[in-house]
Order: sequence, then C-alpha cells, then structure tokens
Amino acid sequence: MGELFRRLRYLLFHRRFDRELENEMEFHREMAARQGRDRDFGNTLRLREQSREAWGWTWIDRLFQDLRYAARILWRSPGFAFTAIGVLTIGIGVCVTGFTMLNFLVFSFLPVRDPASLVRLQRRSPEINTAETPYQSFLFYQAHTKTLSAMFATMGSPAMELDDDLKPVSIDFVTANYFTELGGTAETGRLLDPHRDDSAAAAPVVVLNYMFWQQRFGGDPSVIGRVIRLNKKPATIIGVISAFSANLDGNDANVYLPMKQQPYFVAGSTALTDVFSPGGVRMWGRLVPGVTVKASAEELLALTNDLRKLYPKLIWDKEYIHIDPGGHPTILQPEMLRAFALIAALLSLIFIVACANLGGLMMARSVTREHEISIRIAIGANRKRIFRQLFTESLLLALLGSFSGLTLSYMGLRIISSMNPTPAWVSFAPDWRVLLFVVGIAVLAALFFGLAPALQIARQRQRKTIVRQILVGAQIAASCVLLIVSGLLVHAVLHMMHTDPGFGYEQVIGVSPGLDSHGYTHQAAQSYIDTLRGRLLGLPGVRSVALSKISLLGNGYTAYMTEDIGGHAVNIYPNWVDTEFFKTMEIPLLRGRNFRPGETHAVIVSDSLARKLWPGQEALGQKFGDQKDLVVGIAGNARIKALNDGDAVEVYWAMQPSDMAAMTLLVKTAGAPDELPPMMKSIVETLDPKLFPYIWLLKSGFRDYTKILENTALGVSVLGMMAVLLASVGIIGLVAYAVSQRTKEIAIRLALGARPMHVLSVVLRQFLIPVLAGAVVGAMITAGVSQFLHKILFGISNLDPVGYAGGILVLIAIAAAAALLPARRALRVDPMSALHEE
Repeated sequence: MGELFRRLRYLLFHRRFDRELENEMEFHREMAARQGRDRDFGNTLRLREQSREAWGWTWIDRLFQDLRYAARILWRSPGFAFTAIGVLTIGIGVCVTGFTMLNFLVFSFLPVRDPASLVRLQRRSPEINTAETPYQSFLFYQAHTKTLSAMFATMGSPAMELDDDLKPVSIDFVTANYFTELGGTAETGRLLDPHRDDSAAAAPVVVLNYMFWQQRFGGDPSVIGRVIRLNKKPATIIGVISAFSANLDGNDANVYLPMKQQPYFVAGSTALTDVFSPGGVRMWGRLVPGVTVKASAEELLALTNDLRKLYPKLIWDKEYIHIDPGGHPTILQPEMLRAFALIAALLSLIFIVACANLGGLMMARSVTREHEISIRIAIGANRKRIFRQLFTESLLLALLGSFSGLTLSYMGLRIISSMNPTPAWVSFAPDWRVLLFVVGIAVLAALFFGLAPALQIARQRQRKTIVRQILVGAQIAASCVLLIVSGLLVHAVLHMMHTDPGFGYEQVIGVSPGLDSHGYTHQAAQSYIDTLRGRLLGLPGVRSVALSKISLLGNGYTAYMTEDIGGHAVNIYPNWVDTEFFKTMEIPLLRGRNFRPGETHAVIVSDSLARKLWPGQEALGQKFGDQKDLVVGIAGNARIKALNDGDAVEVYWAMQPSDMAAMTLLVKTAGAPDELPPMMKSIVETLDPKLFPYIWLLKSGFRDYTKILENTALGVSVLGMMAVLLASVGIIGLVAYAVSQRTKEIAIRLALGARPMHVLSVVLRQFLIPVLAGAVVGAMITAGVSQFLHKILFGISNLDPVGYAGGILVLIAIAAAAALLPARRALRVDPMSALHEE
C-alpha cells in the first residue's frame, strides 16, 4: 500500500520530484569530480529513467509523450485530420444515436419517486399473456399483498367528447393514489387525492395533461375550477400535471379521471363490478424495501391460487403474475429485442464502412511516412515502440471522432425532439452509460482502422496492397447490404401502394358503438345492431353493412393464435363475422360457400392457411381446431390485421348471438365516404344517447400502416446513402493515392504511346476485384439475414431480384464514378514533366 501511495504521489508531483532529482544528481556528480571519480558516476539519463521507474509508472509518461507526438503529427496534416475525424463522426455518431435511444428507452429511469422499486404486474400462463386484469382481481391483490408497499392501476377508455368539440380527447382512468405513488406534481391546482377522490360518490373531477392544457386551453391557469363536459357528463378541472412529471407505460392521455368514477362517465359499464366484463386494468406496484422480485412473485402466485377459489372460471390453468421492472420508459419484450438487434446491425454497417474507409486512407498515408519511420528505426527504435506510437495516433483520432460523433448525435436528437410533441422531461443528455459506450466504441474503432496499418508500417510493409484491397471490399460489402435492404423496402412500399391488398378499404367506414363497455346484454345488443344496421342502410350512398368482432385498420388491438404447422410457427388471425362481411370487404370466396344465418361450428379459412394445413388435399369438408369445426369455404388472402406479415393466415367463424355486444359495423359506400361519419355518429347517439361511438375510415388506417413502412424505408435508405458516401470518399482517396504512387509508370506508358483508356484500366484494375468481391459478399450476407425482414416487406420476397439488382447496380455505378474522378488525373500526366521530377 505504501508503494501505491508513493507512485500516486510521484504522478501528482512528478515535476517537483524530477527537479529535485536533477539537482541532487548534479550535486553528487560535482562531488565525484572533486574526488577524480566522475567517470564512474554513470549515464545521467539512464539513472533518471531508473529512478522514475522506481518512483512511478513510466508507461503513463510514455503514453502522454505518444499522445503529444500524435497531436503534433495530426496538427501538421490538417486535411487528413479533418477528413478522418469527419468520417468517424458520421460512422460513430449514428451508433451513438442508436445506443442513446436504447439507453433512454430501456436503461434510464423515469422521473418518478424511487423508480427502482416500481414493478409492472401482468397475468400470464403457459398459453396466454395479457397486460390487463379484472378490477376485482386488482382489489384482491391490493388488499392482501405484503411484499408490495402499494399497488395502483390504470384503465384505458375509448376517446370521449369534450364539450361540443368534434375532435375526441384521449382518456385514462387511474386509481386515486396513482399520482401520489409516482411523486407527480401539479403545474397548477392539485392532482388526485386518495382521501378525497377515491370514491364513486365523490364529486366528478379531472386532471389535465400539461401539453393538452397548453394546446386546448392556451395554458390558462384560470381553468382550475371550471366545469367541462366529457361525454355530456359534467366534471370539474382540479389540476394540471407538471410538464416534468412522467406517466407509466408511455401513456400520455389528454385527461385523467378517477377510476372509481368510471361508471359515471361510461354509462352502463360493469368493468369495476363484473370480473368477466371485457377490458380490465393495468397493474403496477412498489416493492417493500428489502423484498426481492422472486419473493413477491411467489406471494402473488399464492394469492392467485386463493383468487381461484373465489372465481374458479376466471383464473386460467397455471396462471401466475409476471413481474417486470416498471421504472423505465419502456419494458423490453422479446419482439423488441429482435427489432433492436436489426437496428444495431444496420448501424454497425455504417461503423464498418467508416472504419474500413479510414483504415484504407491510413494505409495510403503510411507510404508518405517511410522516411520518418526509417530514421526512427535507424536510431534505435524497435518495432514494438513504432507500433505503439502509430496505434496511439489512431486512438487519438478515434477519441476525437467519437466525441465529435457524440456532439452530433446529441444535437440531432435535440432537433428531432423539438420538431415532435415530446414531453419536457425527456432528455437525451449523455449519462455514464453513453460516455462509457463512446469510449468503448472509440477503442474498437482504433483497433479496427488502426491495428492493421500500424502493424504494416512497423514491419516496413506499407507498400503491400492486400490489406487495402480487403478494406475496400469490406466497405463495398457493408454498403451493399444497406443498399439492397433499402431497395427491398422501397420496392415493398411501391408494391403496397400499387397492388391490390386482397380486400377493399377505400370506401369502407368502421363504426364501433362500444356496446360491451356500456353493459349491453346479448339480446339488447342484437336489437340495437339490427336497428342501427337498418338506419345506416338508409343513408345515401351506402351499399352494404357487415359485422366484424375484430376491429379492422382502426386500432392497435390484434388477436392471433400461433400454431406449429410443418415445423414452422404460423400466426393465425381469427375473426367472427356475419354473412355480409366478405361482400362488404371485397374478399373473394374462391371455393365453397358463405356462412348461413345462425350457423355454428363452421369456419372459412384463407387460401394460404388451407395450403399450409392440407397440402395437396381439398380443404373443403376438413375439420379445423379443437372443436372440429367444418371448413365450408376458402377465402382469398387478406391479412387485414397483419399487412406486413407475408406468412400470416386467416380463419373466420360465423358470429354467434353471444358476440353481438362486441361487434363493430363495416359500412360500404358507393362513393367517397368522407362525408358520412358525422351522420353515422348522429344515428348511433340518437338510438342511445349514452353511447359515443368510435368511427374511422379504413383508408386512413391503411395509410397509417403504409407510413410505418415508408419511414422504415426512408431511414434505411439514408443509412445506405451515408454508407455509399463514406465508401466513395475512401475509394477517391485510395485511387488518388494509387495515381500519385504510379506517376512514373504512367508517364513511361504514355511516352511509349499507350492509349489513355489502357492507362486508365491499369490504374483501376487493382480495385475491380475488391469491389466485385465486396458486392458478391454483401449480397450473400443480405440473403442470409433478410429472412428477418420478411414481415415488413408486404408481399415482396426477401430474395426479390429487383431489390438485389437495384442495390448492386447503384453501388457499382457510384463506386465507378468515385474511382473515375481521381483516375482522370492519370490521363492528364505530362510524361516529360513527370519523368523530369522523378
């Protein structure tokens, strides 16, 4: 320990120690000279080095020496330094941006009270997974848990009318302790209070979202105490949540209401009293200090078994409560892991291109330092010392490029967040994880682009071309992958926009009256829908009205079953429909017949499902599912609920009377449907004033689907063009270097009468093989990994020849143009001047 402190002390005060050592050695040398023994004193410089090694860490001194020398070398070559830092800024900046987003979503904590103790609770079983739990189950867990210091919940709701505004507002019902447990603060007024607002008999109150308050009420603080009407029900505004207060699960509703008052705002709802009522609450909790997640899960499993005794039909077989960390902006799910892995792979390709680009430039630059390296070796520097100095230069470049990329990433994220409605608490400022990632990627980049050139130079082999050709091939391969992927996505967008998706949507309107949310019985729902269907058919331009249990192209809810068919997991999307469904949605019945009114145990399957289940056999008359339902028809492939999944298949059951309360109506019009929604809304509300329907145009939902793919294609295309730009810069530099190094040869060829095109081919020939090899390798890599893209290609094969050919041809054309720009110098060489200079 004493030695450690001695070395640290020397590190901090080394200048004073060196000065004292120098004075003391001078004194002893003078004393030895007086005694005639000055020749025995030894080499003063060697003695100083030995003393420094005994006192401190000489490797630190050498590192700082190497860094200072590297800085001087880069200062003398500002063009190369700025080019190298610019290349690294782009290559590393995109990776830092990706990690910053991942860090914010998954690793950072929400600005809530004690986020580390927050947990999200979900119902699970080996077969079923849902985020929602019946409210009565939540109350049971809340009353009996000992491992959770508090439990609170949220409940989604259809959008509601605010006063007479035609645009509905998003609503979230929350338990009265919701804001208290999160440590939320009010911008003005107050938030929900467990002692005042946790009762159905309490006065109806609302809390406004900060951004909604600014947009709808202009940030007017006098709105506190104002009475507004939600779904024509009066309620008093009591507060506005602070702009810096976060909500859970990424939920930012416009208005927050006390959960106990849900029946008041949603007339007839039984969600709080009936355990079998559709919908439920999302549960959250806070662990008791010192209690582990495992201990809490075991307790909740025991409580679930107790709950089974109260509601035996409610609890699934082997049901348990799954616990996830709840204090982060996003809870990582398996499907998100796949998406993050794909994004990371695409960003890594930019990083590879940048590093390979810079590695090639450094290899070219190394030839100009032959004289310097030869002198250093001649005066005694060994190869290890030369390598360490050269690698230190690479490390300095990588660190400068990394922190420049960090700055670019932060500025870019700030600009993007300012252009979108982002909560005020969202911050992309780098924390210790981001800084550690920046340092780590800097070291990785230095190894990538600096290791091979440093080894080549230290061994005096910098004129070897094999490494440069490998680096060119790596750039081309990585750029090829990005261009092919972007080509596939662009082709998928064009295919989606100009190809029949298998169903009609342009002239269809969806109407969801929400009967199940308002406590309608099956019989009452049947009567209401029959009346509503008749009134809708009476509207001008309406051609047909169909019923569907699953909402189509209108919300994010998707139901599917995963079945193992032929060793592959296939998503089967079910729906329960009436006899008018296929005509209204223009889905053709290829074989067999439609449903008959009141028919049971009959199904219609899509053609793709029939081919998968009964290859080479007739599907009609086959039995499907555990209930052995009879296949009566084969429908065309639609994939309405999975537009981007080419493997998805559909199965349709005839709707039953028990399904009526959950049904939505699909209205087919003869012309443009844009003018009809207000009339439909009026009809729904006239038949039952407590209903506030959700009405949407299916073509708007289809555009939302296509927009996701368009944005993905745009993002990958930008990455592809960045990769090509970086690769072009590298090729230009390498070809320019090749021309400068072969000036004498070119001059002799021209003097002897060589044709200009022949000279040009000689210069470019060395780059032809790595470019073609890189394109082939890139295509092979894309073919291997593109299977992960098939779910977003909308009917386009992941081996689509158009996408591959387009990406490869664009890449080769750009690479050829980049090589020709500097190669033209070879045609302008004056033989006499060049030979005279040589």
